[in-house]
Amino acid sequence: SRHSRVVMFNHTARSILGRSFARRSASTIADIRARSHVLGGEAASPEVLKTFEIWHDAVAEMADDSVSDGTIQAFRECVDENVVFSPPTYFKPWEGRDEFMVLIECVGEVFGPSFTYGRQWLSPCGREWALEFKADIGDSGRSVDGIDLVSLDESGRIVDFKVLARPPNAVAALKDAMMRKVPPRLAMMKAKQAVGGMGKLFA
Repeated sequence: SRHSRVVMFNHTARSILGRSFARRSASTIADIRARSHVLGGEAASPEVLKTFEIWHDAVAEMADDSVSDGTIQAFRECVDENVVFSPPTYFKPWEGRDEFMVLIECVGEVFGPSFTYGRQWLSPCGREWALEFKADIGDSGRSVDGIDLVSLDESGRIVDFKVLARPPNAVAALKDAMMRKVPPRLAMMKAKQAVGGMGKLFA
């Protein structure tokens, strides 16, 4: 059908775009602007630009349902251990890199290939991002519009990640979808942490 062909085209295009981020090294802000709708970042450091590109690579692979261990590890290294994540589906923010990674992977599964970034703004230093996005909420029939507000430290690690989204019925559908995925993943993460802690105790 026409719809399936459009989805397949978008799916492939995002995959190619994401992998192009991974292959390029030492990109300048001009390189990034040539490949996406990015404004600002004139004085961004190489560390900040690297995090920006790795994040886009991870997003593209999540949309493509082909996230590699290498990409996950590369992105994880761009996230501060005490990162604060404030999604629109929870009243209180989440703190911690492990929790952040679980939530990001789950929301990537919910959005699937429908997730796309539009306009993107960086502060002159590149350490503050405002990234406009659109996505469908699984098979709920709802679509969400939102903005990712991201703050980085001087070394280029993500320290704060806030998501603003609308309309309310789409946010409610997103919360329902996340509630089916997040609790068992968090429980598994906690179990692995407990096992790891026991291993260190007896090492």
